[in-house]
Amino acid sequence: MEQKTPEELHKELEAEIAANEAAEKAYRRKLTRNLIIIGAIFVAIIGGYFIFHKDSEPEIYYTDGAIDYVKQADKLRRTSGFKSVEPFHAGYAVVSNGKKYGIVNVKGTVICPVKYDAIESSYDQHYPNMCEVSINGKLGLVDKQGKEVVKPIYDDIGPISNSRMQVTMGEEEFYIDTDGNRVEP
Repeated sequence: MEQKTPEELHKELEAEIAANEAAEKAYRRKLTRNLIIIGAIFVAIIGGYFIFHKDSEPEIYYTDGAIDYVKQADKLRRTSGFKSVEPFHAGYAVVSNGKKYGIVNVKGTVICPVKYDAIESSYDQHYPNMCEVSINGKLGLVDKQGKEVVKPIYDDIGPISNSRMQVTMGEEEFYIDTDGNRVEP
């Protein structure tokens, strides 16, 4: 066996160190490249999820072919920012921001602005397809499109009979039609 001189040993050691350093640099480059690729794939997957599943909750809940009003009201409570959502009645719900009331449809679209002190929607037998509204103690009626068919200026409104209703304004009692126009008794 041949003995190597210290210079040869030193050169072999330097060559081995250089080879190890080159291998380590190649490993780091490969690792960095792989981490960048994995990160890009991760970002693409997350981005794709948000693009294709931005609203994973259905717009309207159906059960047995009919609108599930309970689930719709729960959805509006979670997503709309309203403080309260009353049960749906004939496809509409009374909502509140905590101070004032309005009406929304099943999609959560505001039909009647949230501006009334109170809204009573269970008067179908008295006011078909309308709700009684109150502002500053005065009563009126809104239809299902949110239009004030009878301005809230009356102290009392009686039920509709023969397309008219008796109203009280101060001490005066008289009749109006369903458009709010004064009519003869």
